[in-house]
Amino acid sequence: MFAKIFLGFVLIPLIDLYILVQIGSKIGTLNAIALCLLTAFVGAALAKSQGVATMQKVQENLNKGIMPAEDILDAVLIFLAGLVLLTPGFMTDIFGLLILFPVTRGYFKRILRSQFENMKNNPNIHVVHHNSEFTAWTNQEQPKRRIDHDVIDVEVEAKKEDKPLQ
Repeated sequence: MFAKIFLGFVLIPLIDLYILVQIGSKIGTLNAIALCLLTAFVGAALAKSQGVATMQKVQENLNKGIMPAEDILDAVLIFLAGLVLLTPGFMTDIFGLLILFPVTRGYFKRILRSQFENMKNNPNIHVVHHNSEFTAWTNQEQPKRRIDHDVIDVEVEAKKEDKPLQ
């Protein structure tokens, strides 16, 4: 987990900075910054328009009673693309645009589906709340049913002379 956080917050910005400096040395610093800002604005506008269209499709499918699983996955990826596009840098802009285009988004959807499948098969949540067990045990075998010795099983029989409760 630390490696992923390190990659996301340190290594990727350093690579983006290196690419920005290299492009700036070729086309000029202000031109490189303007190009970086232009890709961010264009990408954000595309993400907004695609996001609105996707949310309308989600709403239409919900109104028809259809589960919009694919559309929700598209919406998550479009949102992620918008976030990545707003991060300054050419590498992040290219990555965001790849997520944003419907042709290449299918590849990222397959990756995301496989990640969801892995999380479903190997979840990592363990919940215990004030000595009461919750049945969402993961990363380990489900605990055996707890035997509570303070419980007394009682069977109730009604006598014939008893009046039924009303």
